[in-house]
Amino acid sequence: MLKKKKKYDYYKLDVGFYPDVMKLCFDNKVFQEILKDHDIKLKTSALDIGMAETHQIGDGKEGIIILVFDLTDMGDDMALIVDTIAHEVSHAVDHLAEFIGEENNFVGETRAYLTGSLMKQIFKITMSEKDKNARKANRKVLSKKSSRVGRDNVQVDQHGLGGTGSHSVAELESIIRRAEDGDGKTVGSADPSI
Repeated sequence: MLKKKKKYDYYKLDVGFYPDVMKLCFDNKVFQEILKDHDIKLKTSALDIGMAETHQIGDGKEGIIILVFDLTDMGDDMALIVDTIAHEVSHAVDHLAEFIGEENNFVGETRAYLTGSLMKQIFKITMSEKDKNARKANRKVLSKKSSRVGRDNVQVDQHGLGGTGSHSVAELESIIRRAEDGDGKTVGSADPSI
């Protein structure tokens, strides 16, 4: 029997050929899930005092780096979102250098490429998560509205064949009669005898 693969609520960040130790999440509940999944018994929590944090847990060859962002606190100001991500990526790059034993930290092109790659990944994931959260919130609002007494009835126009459509049959015939060819000349209506 095949074992069902676990669905994770967090993201693994691609750090190229460096050790696969960087994770991303958006709340303390999922942060705790990461700790549990990696068998880390440390009693700590995320986002107690800020909108974003980077945690390095472990030492040397064993450990993990977790970036945590509070999407609500970050708000919708794009400049603040980019600034917050850049700040935490800087810490994460430092932690990765420390993790692999890089004595002088990452410098030059290595730091630039790694920073750029992490920024792009985290920005895309953050925007996707913000979009998902907005859709969830919108569904909750719509659900509340539709569950109230005396709700509005939604009606859908149907073609004679029973399917829904945006144009009536008469409107479609009118559109066809007004069609123009490539020279801008009006094309006559179709011959119904064909």
